Amino acid sequence: MRQGKVWLLATVMTAVLATGCGNKASKEQCEKANQLVESAQKARHYDELMQLADSLEKEGSLTAATAYYWRGYASDHQDKKRMAEFYWKASIDNADREGDMDVYAKSASRLANLLTLRGDYAIALESAVPAAAKLEEMKCDSTSDYINLLIYIGCCQAGLGNNGEATEDGFDRAYQKHLANVENNRTDASYKDAIAGLINIVYACNTTQKYKEANDWIAKFGELLSQYQQRQGTDPGYVDKQLGRFNIYKAIALNGMGKEDEAKQVYDDYKETEFSKTPEGRITANDYLTAANRWVEAADNYRSLDALLGDKQKSYTLDDIESLVLKKYHANQMAGRRDSAVAVSLQISDALGKALAQEKQIQEEEQVTIVREVEQMIANQAKETRQRQMGLWAALGILVLCFLGYALYRRFANHQLKVAHMKLKADYDQLEKDTTIKERKETEVRISRQLQQYLQPKPLPDYKGLGIDVQQIPGNGIGSDLCDYLLKDDKLVFCIGSALEQEILTSLAAETARATFRAVAAFETDPGKMATAINKALTGQEALKAGVALFIGTLDLKTGKLAYCSAGHHAPLLLKDEVGTLATDECKPLGVDADYSYTTQETELANGSMLFCFTDGLAAAENGDGKAFGAKMVRGSALQALKLNPQPKPFIQNIKEAIAKFTAATPQKSDITMLVVAR
Repeated sequence: MRQGKVWLLATVMTAVLATGCGNKASKEQCEKANQLVESAQKARHYDELMQLADSLEKEGSLTAATAYYWRGYASDHQDKKRMAEFYWKASIDNADREGDMDVYAKSASRLANLLTLRGDYAIALESAVPAAAKLEEMKCDSTSDYINLLIYIGCCQAGLGNNGEATEDGFDRAYQKHLANVENNRTDASYKDAIAGLINIVYACNTTQKYKEANDWIAKFGELLSQYQQRQGTDPGYVDKQLGRFNIYKAIALNGMGKEDEAKQVYDDYKETEFSKTPEGRITANDYLTAANRWVEAADNYRSLDALLGDKQKSYTLDDIESLVLKKYHANQMAGRRDSAVAVSLQISDALGKALAQEKQIQEEEQVTIVREVEQMIANQAKETRQRQMGLWAALGILVLCFLGYALYRRFANHQLKVAHMKLKADYDQLEKDTTIKERKETEVRISRQLQQYLQPKPLPDYKGLGIDVQQIPGNGIGSDLCDYLLKDDKLVFCIGSALEQEILTSLAAETARATFRAVAAFETDPGKMATAINKALTGQEALKAGVALFIGTLDLKTGKLAYCSAGHHAPLLLKDEVGTLATDECKPLGVDADYSYTTQETELANGSMLFCFTDGLAAAENGDGKAFGAKMVRGSALQALKLNPQPKPFIQNIKEAIAKFTAATPQKSDITMLVVAR
């Protein structure tokens, strides 16, 4: 009992001493510190802002929560998103302990915005919902940061497809708060905060295809913008830009509601704004133009992309490629500008390697910084502990023996903490490594799938006596299959194949082979010569190791003469009354030998016959026991499908059903691409 009283006394005196001896800055010092960081923020000197946060926190004129907020702000504007997420989470934790609700609201709002833009809706809700509840509990629910937090919560709920009434209620609460702020303050900032909030709401509704709700919010947006425009001293450039956004968002909503004529009229109004003539305005307009299938105008607007990105075009990030450059490629492709599309695809190919390397470097730098910050946090905690110990020893000399035992205990605790920290650091390093590999793989798969989607062959015009169908079953790996065809002078020129490795750059090489096929087919129909030309175009690319397997054919639709060349591709099947195999020479895959010359073989495709071409993924398809579909089952399934219906479309559908029955929904790594040509 007496020992317990001694420890209780020591604990109470320690707390008193720690409170009285802390390094607290004066009010004047804190105001000066805030002026310094705000000056660096307005000047966009983000490295200086990081240094100020460090030095001012050390001298005590910035709280830990405030310093972490500014570090997160600087990291976000330097495109170090993981660092920004780390710092804002640290700010929220420290602000909660320090009771600094203003910084708590700012960090919670910034973090929710970052996660929402990244598409991590569930994670964003996990932090944003409790933060909003805490701000409401503390009666801090009238600031713009709290209101923005409500909007981000609504955006996340909409993105996850949650209950529409809950989402609408969240948006309406935020809107009413903004109106109250405008009514009470009537400042330029309160209007702009409200307008920015409505822009986020409208964008979320349009993105989730809730066009009627979007149209209702756009009306509120227009009313508020009109009120702001009537104020004295408003910035005409700001008003023009927001009016341009208003028209684009309204055009998107009307088009989505099926009111195409009204949407066109609103878009014509948009073109009267000065914002529409800027690079940013032209790219913004493409959200409507692509939704309205006005691909030629969209492709024209994407000519302003380089001007919008400025120096960034020299080193595209993965986000730039995914959110802008791929859309530029798609617009040119859909507009029929094949040369421009090929040029953009090559630009993507050149930039992707650099972007992946840059992303890896940033992730490594962020990992090192996060580990250093964690170590610094632990060091600061240890420093504070030592300061408390020293003050306690100086004030409580009478309790020397007690504090000797306490010091020994702290030493042991610090040792245990160090051991735990080392284990935590090792686990964290491994987690970061695994996460980086997974994120990169997912990005590569997503980009390759988008490329394949954009490069699907278009339907041919009706031609008497010709039947053709193509089907692709995507795998869960990086897509590397290609297939294309075109009609030229009563001849069907077609190809099918795949890269022999599944990597993002080999996937791009396969798409380059397809683009080259299109270009060569414009002036050459001899398959051997076409294969030789494509081979020369591919040889020397670093991405290619095993090469690209490709089958090229030219079918004379009048005579039935079939000229073909197989470059490392397995033989197609010939189908009429029975299943046969097309005789092919053994040739090297494309892209591995620049001097290799390919030859053309010939046969005749009789009336009523079909040519069944397919990639390796068909025979390689596996069931849950790891058993492959195999060449024998391919032939058997083809014979059965031929008997059921000898027409291209139902024939391929029956093959797909046979594969589905065999695999029983087992995920497949490789794509399966099938092409049937019937005469």
